[in-house]
Amino acid sequence: MAQRPQGLATIAVHAGVPEGGNSPLTTPIVQSTTYRFESAAQVQAYQRGEGGLFMYSRDENPTVRAAEEAVARIEGAEAAVLFASGMGAMTTALLGLVSAGDEVIAASALYGGTYKLLRDVLSRFAVRLRPVAPEDLAKEVVERPAKLCVFESPTNPTLRIVDVARVAEACRKARAVSVIDSTFGPPVLQHPLESGVDVVMHSATKYLNGHSDHLLGVLLGARERIEPLRLLSRRLGAAVDPQAAYDLLRSLKTLPIRMERHCSNALRIATWLEAQPAVRRVYYPGLESHPDYTLARKQMSAFGGMVTFSLGDKERAFRFWDRQKLIARAASLGGTESISSLPILFSHTGYSREELARAGVDEGMVRLSVGLEDPEDLIADLSQALG
Repeated sequence: MAQRPQGLATIAVHAGVPEGGNSPLTTPIVQSTTYRFESAAQVQAYQRGEGGLFMYSRDENPTVRAAEEAVARIEGAEAAVLFASGMGAMTTALLGLVSAGDEVIAASALYGGTYKLLRDVLSRFAVRLRPVAPEDLAKEVVERPAKLCVFESPTNPTLRIVDVARVAEACRKARAVSVIDSTFGPPVLQHPLESGVDVVMHSATKYLNGHSDHLLGVLLGARERIEPLRLLSRRLGAAVDPQAAYDLLRSLKTLPIRMERHCSNALRIATWLEAQPAVRRVYYPGLESHPDYTLARKQMSAFGGMVTFSLGDKERAFRFWDRQKLIARAASLGGTESISSLPILFSHTGYSREELARAGVDEGMVRLSVGLEDPEDLIADLSQALG
């Protein structure tokens, strides 16, 4: 009888853990920068790529390798490569997949760091940026092909849902490479590789690590797609510290149960916010009022831990933000604690008015990363801040 496939929670607990009769229950931290060799022949074996050998921890480290294998199993990928930050991962993906003269189709609703990397840095090397509304990506890729299509789902901060399978299929037809930033949709919620995407990127700083204590990024996909990016990562040097890799392994064990709480808290708070007269609009794909609610139900197992809402103008948003007591005023997201930020001061600072409008960001917008606290306490804080 065929063995039943393991569930995701089981994989998350056991992935990356040493096996054997007397092996440690957790993966050891190998806190060494370099490794001994017994002979010149062994160095040659390492250079041929024979397994189980290490030379220098910028290139590979046993603890980091275990964390890469764990993330790959959870995502359902053949290979993964870890980086010292999400932007390190995205920079490597872009540098590895485009050349001077290439054009990149990028969703207009995109993390500000990625957009500004394309707009301000890669443009200096003759890489052209073409912003496209998320709902038009598939059509645009087919009608006006480009070398690369980079997008998010859910998007930051407007939480629009992109039809991942449709965009991936359009990219295959147009011979474009598809790259998704799936930070807001970790593998408990969606599996873009199963939908045909070429490369999945996560800022693993966020939900994968989930404790606001390490910077991490990861690229995942088929081995033939990821291994050239691994080689490039060694040239760029955005290496992961073994301690951070160990803590990522620790955090992955609780990813499914953490995401359950993030999602249930977020849905409750989004529903509450939608009923408040002071709130002009709530963006959450789990609300029936969301324009992509039907697609989200089809594409995701749950709706995520992010809630964005607008208070109409900057003055109201600033006043609300300053009054919060329990919810932290900070950048980033995906930690155990609830965090709120103002996109115009954080992720989307440096955008022109036209770029903000194209991204769907208004000056009264508040982005809320809903943590693991009791939802009644979060609602109480939101209520008093709305005043």
